[in-house]
Amino acid sequence: MPITAPSEVRQPRWVPLLLLLATVAVGVGLGFALPPLARWLHGVLESTPLPSLGPVELLAGLPLVWSVPVLGGLGVVGGVLLALSTVGEALRLTVADDHLEHRTDDREGWVERADVGDVFRDGRYLVLLGPTGAPRERLDADTLRPDELRAAFEGHGWPWRDADPHERAYERWMDGRPGFSAAEHALLRRRLAERKDAAAVAEIDEALAAHGLAARVRDDRLQVRRVGVGARGGAAEDARGAQG
Repeated sequence: MPITAPSEVRQPRWVPLLLLLATVAVGVGLGFALPPLARWLHGVLESTPLPSLGPVELLAGLPLVWSVPVLGGLGVVGGVLLALSTVGEALRLTVADDHLEHRTDDREGWVERADVGDVFRDGRYLVLLGPTGAPRERLDADTLRPDELRAAFEGHGWPWRDADPHERAYERWMDGRPGFSAAEHALLRRRLAERKDAAAVAEIDEALAAHGLAARVRDDRLQVRRVGVGARGGAAEDARGAQG
């Protein structure tokens, strides 16, 4: 069977361009709007015992011929920085028949196809599970087109799923609920508390996988499932192979 060329999946090129144009438009708009607003505010302050603010006086005396290019130029600078940041933070994938490469400016990793049993989209995240059902990778793919993402994996024979195949196995976790060890409860508390820190979540999920657990957040509540009876060794192996 011939090996097909790897597929590259990136965020659409218009996303950073749109952010740049929007930021420039805001800067130009402020250049037109701020001086009249500052003059009005300056007049209000003059009729009260309150002192007039220096920036207000500066803007009030700034003619449009200066305010528009100055604030528009600041919009260009801000827009360029925002666009570059968006490009750097966006997930970039290379999907091949035998492996997956994922990269952002802060992180990169390699996943072997043989180490993956399921691939699916969970909200904004791309989730890869190991053969035992243990989490292998959880990547923020919010900037990637869902149809392009799916086509890339299916085109290279990866086991794409429309939903989490273990959906019904998840149960709501509550601190102190029977069935979890003290160490597991401690990890789950951290998983819920640090749910908005992607790096911390990746580290905690790796530790949970070593305990045979998979966790996720729904409506700010933590849900958890056991990877499977007798699968803890495989779960730990999946966790060690994951990029933290």
